[in-house]
Amino acid sequence: MGGTMVFFWVTLAISVIGSNASGEFSILHSPDSLKFSGSSKTLESLLKEIYSASLGMSVEENADWNGLTIVDPFNTPEAVLEVYIDGVPSLGETAGLKTKNFPLIVDEYEPDTYDAVRHRIKQRFTNGGNTLVNIRLSDPDDLSSVSNVFGEVVPPKLSKQTYQYLKLNKDNEEDYLFLYELEVLKLLTAKVNSGAISADNIVDYYNIRFRSLHALSDFHGPNSMQTKEAKNLLAHALQELSDAFVKAYSGSVLVSAVTTDVAHTRRVRAAPELRADKLLEDVARQGNSSEIGNKEDNYTADYAAIFNIILWFSVVFAFALVAIVYAIMDMDPGRDSIIYRMTSTRMKKDN
Repeated sequence: MGGTMVFFWVTLAISVIGSNASGEFSILHSPDSLKFSGSSKTLESLLKEIYSASLGMSVEENADWNGLTIVDPFNTPEAVLEVYIDGVPSLGETAGLKTKNFPLIVDEYEPDTYDAVRHRIKQRFTNGGNTLVNIRLSDPDDLSSVSNVFGEVVPPKLSKQTYQYLKLNKDNEEDYLFLYELEVLKLLTAKVNSGAISADNIVDYYNIRFRSLHALSDFHGPNSMQTKEAKNLLAHALQELSDAFVKAYSGSVLVSAVTTDVAHTRRVRAAPELRADKLLEDVARQGNSSEIGNKEDNYTADYAAIFNIILWFSVVFAFALVAIVYAIMDMDPGRDSIIYRMTSTRMKKDN
């Protein structure tokens, strides 16, 4: 009885955490040595295997997914670019974005794709020289950390452009933060087009994380005109980024986008460097990245993950404890019972 109750509550907790966990795995460009076909679902935990196989490395997990075929194992792509977009299950039918899409089943609380692929590349290519980039567009520290790859990347000063629905002002923080990340993405595209990276016959891996669309979609609504305009703007920027990487690597690059709408996507509030009022002040001071952030907000990027881990562990532990107590209460205290043996006033021996 007790074991059944524990299993029930654990299953319920996992179901709540993983509810509405959906996404999309989109291929913007793949070289002739790879063929993506069909429309079968894939797991988010298998993305690291897909990227590893695409780069010609061995995989650690067997998968039944048949969406990828290695046409030429001797001419695999030189680089993989993954753009991870938090907070939306799909970019939808956006104009100008030519992709091959696969439904994505989100089965990981926090994907470890970058860490896994990075580890495999370092194990395979011990001589080094690989370009490994993991950047959150909202984090100025990440921008400064990739200066050796893209050159100096200064947080952009947003110009007073006119958008149809989005508002670039202090009162619309969600819009401002989205447009800020969008400008950073365009800045990286310009760096790539200027020759910051080039093919060198060494495997490279780029992971770029776009986080602010989640907050914008939640604030305005997933079907609002603001969200649709934001998706169109992001789709156009992704296509330009893809074209830049294809040109830089002479076509020998796999460009993909991953969208997810699941519990592990973090709201912008979890990133103190993203406060719009502070960003506006920093832009006025010519974008000093070392000062970007709201120092009165002590939230870290891991706050949401740690909170959910503690919350659901406490819930499961509490129900498990109740189930154990009820199971002990219903236990038969006979001679063969552990309760009889442990509570007896003297040792008893079987005759």
